[in-house]
Amino acid sequence: MHSDGLTLIELRELQLNEATGRSYLSAASGMWVADDTLYVVPDDDLVLGVFSLHDSAPGQTLTIIPGALPQDAKQRKAVKPDFESLTFMPPCSRYAHGALLALGSGSTQQRKRGMLWPFAAPGTLQAEPLLFALQPLYQPLEQVFVDLNIEGVVIQGDCLKIWQRGNNQHRDNAVIEFKLADLLTLLDNPDPALSIPAQRIDRYELGEVAGVPLTFTDGFALPDGACLFSAAAENTDDSYHDGECVAAAIGLIDADRQLRWIKAVQPVYKIEGISAKQEGERLQILLVSDADNPNVPAKLFKTYINYPL
Repeated sequence: MHSDGLTLIELRELQLNEATGRSYLSAASGMWVADDTLYVVPDDDLVLGVFSLHDSAPGQTLTIIPGALPQDAKQRKAVKPDFESLTFMPPCSRYAHGALLALGSGSTQQRKRGMLWPFAAPGTLQAEPLLFALQPLYQPLEQVFVDLNIEGVVIQGDCLKIWQRGNNQHRDNAVIEFKLADLLTLLDNPDPALSIPAQRIDRYELGEVAGVPLTFTDGFALPDGACLFSAAAENTDDSYHDGECVAAAIGLIDADRQLRWIKAVQPVYKIEGISAKQEGERLQILLVSDADNPNVPAKLFKTYINYPL
C-alpha cells in the first residue's frame, strides 16, 4: 500500500429527523450523490436514507421493504436483506429520469434481492421501489466464488460491474462485468431459474495490514473509464460474521482494468460507500462508514486526490 495516505475529514454523522422513528443510520453501506442530495442504503435496515449536502440537518428515510427487522442482533443479521451497494441507472426509454439501483450481498439466500427505485422527476423518487430476485446473476457466480459477497455496483457505459469482497479464508477480490442489458433482462424476467453468465471477471490482490487482507467494500465509476474503490481490512473468516477493522483504503483501477494505486486512509473507519466529483485538478471523494455497532451512528467523510494523475 502506498505510504502517502489520505486524511479523512469528518463532515457529519448521519442523524435522522424525529419523524423517522430512528435517531440515526448506523450501518451505511452504499451511497449515491445527486444534485447535493446524499442517498444511503444501510445493510441492517429496510430503508433508504436521504440527506441534504447543503447543511447538516437530520435526514429522512424512505421505505424499501415494509415492516421491521428484529431488534435482537443475531435474529436481525439472519433475516436482513443486506443491501450493500447503491448506484444510479442513467435515463433510458423506460426510466426517463433514471433510477437508483441497490444490490443485496448474496451471502445468504435472504440477501439475493435487488432494488430499483425510479425517479419520477429529477430529485424525486417514485412512491415505491421495485424489488427483484438476483439469483440469475448470483447462482452462476457461486460456482466461481466459494463465499459470494457483493459489496459494490457501478454502471459504466453499457457495462454493469459488481464488486466481490474477499475475507481471511477466501481472498477473492474481483470486479465482475455484465452487459447493462442483462439487468433489464433480469427486471423483465422474474424467473429465478434464469441464468445470466458474467462477461468478464478480473481478480485483484490489494495487500494486507497486520496479516488481514484488504478487501473491496464499494466502487465508483469515473467518466474516463477508471473506477475508484474503497477497501477495508476486516478480521473475519467469512462473509457473514463481522470482525475488527484494522485498516481502510481507497484505490484506483484504470480504464484498462489495471490496479494503479491504493492508499491508506486515516483515521481508520470501516468505509463501505464511496462517491466522487471533479473539482478543478482534483477529485473530492465522499465516503460513508459502518461501525458494525447499532449504537454508533454512521459518518460521512471527505478527502481529496489529485486527478487526473
